[in-house]
Amino acid sequence: MNTTYGTLLKALVALSVLIWVTWVAKPFDSSACASTAAVEEKGGKADSEESEKEEKAEDSAAQEKSAAEQSPKDGAKKEAEANGSGKEKPAQEAKPAAEPPKPAVAPSQEAPAANPATPTHTVTRGLVKVEKSYTAVFQPKAAAELALRFQAWSQAEVVEAVEHGTPVKKGDVLVRFKTDDLDRAIADQKRSLEAARRSLKDSEELLAVMEKSVPFDLESLRIGLEQSEQDAKRYFDVERDLLVRSYEMSLRSAKESLDYERAELEQLEKMYKADDLTEETEELILRRQRFAVERAELSFLLAQDLHERLMGIDLPRRDADMKRDLERMKLIAARSQITLPAALIEQRRSVEQQKIDLQRAEERLAKLEGDRKLLDCRAPCDGIAYYGAFNRGEWSGAATLQSKLKPGGMASKNDVLFTVVQLPTEKITFSVGEADLRWIEAGLEGTVEPKARPRAYLPVVVTQVAQVPIAADKFEVTAEVTMPKRSLGVVPGMTGTAHFLVYVKKDAVLVPSKAIFTEELDPTRRYVWVKGKADRPEKRPVEVGESAGESSEILDGLREGETVFLEKLKLEE
Repeated sequence: MNTTYGTLLKALVALSVLIWVTWVAKPFDSSACASTAAVEEKGGKADSEESEKEEKAEDSAAQEKSAAEQSPKDGAKKEAEANGSGKEKPAQEAKPAAEPPKPAVAPSQEAPAANPATPTHTVTRGLVKVEKSYTAVFQPKAAAELALRFQAWSQAEVVEAVEHGTPVKKGDVLVRFKTDDLDRAIADQKRSLEAARRSLKDSEELLAVMEKSVPFDLESLRIGLEQSEQDAKRYFDVERDLLVRSYEMSLRSAKESLDYERAELEQLEKMYKADDLTEETEELILRRQRFAVERAELSFLLAQDLHERLMGIDLPRRDADMKRDLERMKLIAARSQITLPAALIEQRRSVEQQKIDLQRAEERLAKLEGDRKLLDCRAPCDGIAYYGAFNRGEWSGAATLQSKLKPGGMASKNDVLFTVVQLPTEKITFSVGEADLRWIEAGLEGTVEPKARPRAYLPVVVTQVAQVPIAADKFEVTAEVTMPKRSLGVVPGMTGTAHFLVYVKKDAVLVPSKAIFTEELDPTRRYVWVKGKADRPEKRPVEVGESAGESSEILDGLREGETVFLEKLKLEE
């Protein structure tokens, strides 16, 4: 009975292996073969064990028989699970109709298929360090520029200048200029300034008079206009009529006087004819009376002529003159109301403009005198005289100034002629990209190796990091450098390599960088393929830290000793 039970057990095991190979391990031929061999080996062991079981008690045989009856049920259950899992994968990745569907893998951790030839790597712990190196420029301890910052002048002729790189002391003459033209301009400006001051004084005095005369003239015109209006009104209302009546009375008086004289002459002639007076007396009286008549006739003619002239000529003229004079006064008053205040305002403006012109003339004179002082070009401190400007470790304009600073050369406005630098150098500058800003900060320590002094590593400390870029993807960094007491011959403008160890971790979990992959639909998610149970590949998300060379630090998701695949695996169809 025990022999029959052993045979039945081997048959059930072989059937389970056949089902597993057909439905689960078919795509993995090499794995299936290995599994089959393992099962057969287990079957062999079972035969040897069966011989020993024959000697056991009947109760043990009954229990083993019960276990053998349960095994077919477990095999059928595994077959059903394999069939159920194979229905999901083809729904996700459809294949052409001409190709027969392939069975899919079961659980997700066993989904990828690993080729035995796929390279692997064992996760280890090791040192991770991130070192940054930059090309640095040595900067002077202090630098002072000497530039022709002319405010009014434009250029100056060079007489002589010191050579580039000359050591100088404070107060030494660096360059001498020809100053004749500028001196003449200053003298001319002084004369113009004096004339402007006199003109302003006269204008201010005239303005003071006009401030009083204009209101007075306006008031006089107003009074004159009122008087003219009163005179015209009185003339036409009263005086004109009285004048006409006066002339008429004069004419009438002359006429009455003439009639009286004629009547008296006529009476005398009648009387003297009848009396006994002598002819001499009669002749005397008559002659006197006749003269009186002639005089009365002439007076009458004159009065008549004056009356006719008055009525025909003088009176119309006087009427017109009175009207014209009144109109003229009105126009003069109206015009003066405009011109006199305008003249006063214009004089005020003239005075203000002259003040501005005077101020500008004074400022120009001050600028010219300041420009004249710039031509006295002396060293502001001890140091080395460099041609041109020193900007972020680079000399600019030195080649152009070589010709300008020769005798007879013309130095122009805003030219930086010299930069006097002080030794020794005490700082360096270099630029970093945006990606390195997270590493470089004030207080970071490192070293700098001068290019002229290889293997001479000088300590440096970052003191300042620019907040805005000086160019695209360039941020300027300043660091203090500690120079040795023994001179290395390093001068401003020389270069070196600055080294900074920005990250160190001694026991980091490390894997090759090529073993880390990125999700196609989510670039922020990283993962690795790990060799799992029964050497099955398992896709596992990881948190990646820093990279050093070809290795990367894993912060979370892997343990030391695990095995990862170095190539990206594909899911089975």
